Amino acid sequence: SADEICILYGGSVKPENTEGLLRNEDIDGVLVGGASLKLDQFKGIIDATLKIV
Repeated sequence: SADEICILYGGSVKPENTEGLLRNEDIDGVLVGGASLKLDQFKGIIDATLKIV
């Protein structure tokens, strides 16, 4: 089950979907790909994450 392993979502992580992904109790984190190369997108992902933690 998802409780026994750490699940990191590695699909299309964007500022618009980060909060929803991280609020899913089966997802433990996200792997940021191309969005990490664009400062405004990466900052948006960080800001969305900080709303939750």
